[in-house]
Amino acid sequence: MPRRGRSTTVGKIAKLVQNRRASEIRVLGEELRREQLTTSRENSTMHDLRELSGTR
Repeated sequence: MPRRGRSTTVGKIAKLVQNRRASEIRVLGEELRREQLTTSRENSTMHDLRELSGTR
């Protein structure tokens, strides 16, 4: 009966590929969160500046 799962060469390669994809997705998610945080901070700063310039 043939082996199944990660004990085979194909299974080991599949595990490496899966781990690499998961790592790339994690990195992209972190970059996206950082970019969204930066954008929201910039937008709130511009909004605050507009309010200040409108009251003077």
